[in-house]
Amino acid sequence: MTAAVMAQKAPSSSVYTCTDASGQHLTSDRPIPQCQDREQRVLGPSGMERSRLGPALTEAEMAERLEQRRQAALLQQREKEQRRRDAALLARYPDRRSHDAARRDSLQTIEEQQAMVQQRLGLLGREQAQLQQELEFYAKDPGKAPARLRTSMQEVDQEMQEQRLLLQGHQDDARRMHNRFDAELQRLQPLWNPQAGTPPRP
Repeated sequence: MTAAVMAQKAPSSSVYTCTDASGQHLTSDRPIPQCQDREQRVLGPSGMERSRLGPALTEAEMAERLEQRRQAALLQQREKEQRRRDAALLARYPDRRSHDAARRDSLQTIEEQQAMVQQRLGLLGREQAQLQQELEFYAKDPGKAPARLRTSMQEVDQEMQEQRLLLQGHQDDARRMHNRFDAELQRLQPLWNPQAGTPPRP
């Protein structure tokens, strides 16, 4: 704020007093320009101190103060959003039993998918062994092996590779699922038992 703006807002009955940089004691009925860099006392007509006027801010100080206010507003918004997420999480999982059940249900689907892939890999493994046994008949002269046999072997090898990649994907999904439920559990525990401590900050 500039001295002119402060002067417009100040009551006309106020008396401003300060000591400037040279040590001179100054008094005025409005903010004193020579003391913009220091604190000024604001007195009433009786001489009693009403308040104190802080030094005017430089552009850099004003920018710093605005940044501090912006950061405080962002923090307040994040805390408000975290409280909203906590409320939604608590409504979804009111206790440990409901959270554990949700974890089991989610993992059961992935485990069933893994079982199907492993079953398919078992069938392909037996088919591959049978084809390999047939190819051994042409071990001395592989060029005489029927094209159908070689093509079938390539197809089985390719599908086995695809199934292994699919199984790895399901395992990664299960790991991510566990990590998600672990993170939720860590957040939920203080919400379920508020007496045990304050919920962790986001």
